Amino acid sequence: MAVFTVQDYHQIRHTLFKPTRDYVGVDWGRDVLAPWVAANRGVLDSLHRIGAPEMATASISVEDSWALYALSRVAEVLILSSQPEKTADDADPDPLLPPRAYEQFITGIGGRSVNIGSFHPFLHEITDVASADNSQAQPELVASRWPACFVGSMLLLRGGVTVRAGADRLDPQITTESTLYWAWHRQYRPVSDLSHGWGSNSQWRTRFRRDYWLADRLAYNVDAVVDPRAVSDADEDQRDRDVDLLRYRCSTLVDHGADAWVWDSHHTEPTPFAL
Repeated sequence: MAVFTVQDYHQIRHTLFKPTRDYVGVDWGRDVLAPWVAANRGVLDSLHRIGAPEMATASISVEDSWALYALSRVAEVLILSSQPEKTADDADPDPLLPPRAYEQFITGIGGRSVNIGSFHPFLHEITDVASADNSQAQPELVASRWPACFVGSMLLLRGGVTVRAGADRLDPQITTESTLYWAWHRQYRPVSDLSHGWGSNSQWRTRFRRDYWLADRLAYNVDAVVDPRAVSDADEDQRDRDVDLLRYRCSTLVDHGADAWVWDSHHTEPTPFAL
């Protein structure tokens, strides 16, 4: 089933991502986003079709997934200014658009900004961890750096948050410094997605991870289920590790390194609360 046109991912890359990445003006929303939205109603209609809850069990074309991935890269550029500072002193500086640009993006694509007071790894990328006195304390949200972005029921980008947790739940250093999977770029930590290591054109043929917040369940990485080629023969210990990496997208207590093969994992769990 194809929803986007086969060229939409090229179009997003060249007419939205690149102008956003390279922008040096004072009003990105006016100069880049607004003209793009006006010229790409068809792309946004396709985006919202895939965001519908029934699409959580539907197959999409590889070009559809590439288009979603291209849009997610735009969002990743827009959250750079809200992240913790760079970890490498000699790293090249990222061009930083103001945080309001990300909110403008969410509004412009017809998305929904989710910024709630309860922590959940489906919704939240952990950028900072404060230690709780009780080593068994579950993670609780302390502060938000940027909100999650939803299109319908589909998550486009998680929100960035500070949490407080016990040492038996989250190791502060591992949780904030280990490899963040399914991420293209962060300025504060190492990342890994399947675009890395490919050329300037081939890297854009990367599948987007589709997660859906549904009325009865949370569905993580749904294409690992609807694609019959994605079959896992993991043992129970590896399955537990994979579910933890799938939910948090990073290591939390034991550092599993930068080369874990997480891409074919899938998980569902009951919806904990309404958004």
